[in-house]
Amino acid sequence: MSTTCWETVQAYALRSIGIGENLLPKTDFTLCQQFTLIGSGMLWNIYFGVLALAFGFFLANALALAKASRSPWTRKPAEWFIFIFRGSPLFIQFFLAYEMLVLLPRAGIEIFGLTLQTSWTTRAWAGALFVLFLNTSAYAAEIFYGALRSIPKGDLEAAEAYGITGWQ
Repeated sequence: MSTTCWETVQAYALRSIGIGENLLPKTDFTLCQQFTLIGSGMLWNIYFGVLALAFGFFLANALALAKASRSPWTRKPAEWFIFIFRGSPLFIQFFLAYEMLVLLPRAGIEIFGLTLQTSWTTRAWAGALFVLFLNTSAYAAEIFYGALRSIPKGDLEAAEAYGITGWQ
């Protein structure tokens, strides 16, 4: 039985969000099916990219401020975090995070009488989202740190003369 390209799009284009067929076609792939299946998988990249950027933005700002700090107790951990996540391959980060998340107890972790559920962390999407969040934060933190460092000293002195503190 041969399906038209439009039937293939209707059946598989939105499968990444739960709409359409769950099982993939097994034989006789058409070019239309290949493009539709690859495109439906690319939707996950959009989801993860948006979430990693949205949540990573806040961690990146905190890391950039910590790296710009004079205190070595705040600067060094931020520098190492950025060094590790920018200096290691993303594939290795995916692999290590997934392996670490699988080692968590399925029943959860009890902290102060509350049980944190960990069963969802064994899913591949959770590890991928976690790693993309941390990786995006590290790269954005370096960008924000560079932006902080690029402010001319004269501008900082002028702001101080107007009574604007460093945190403002």
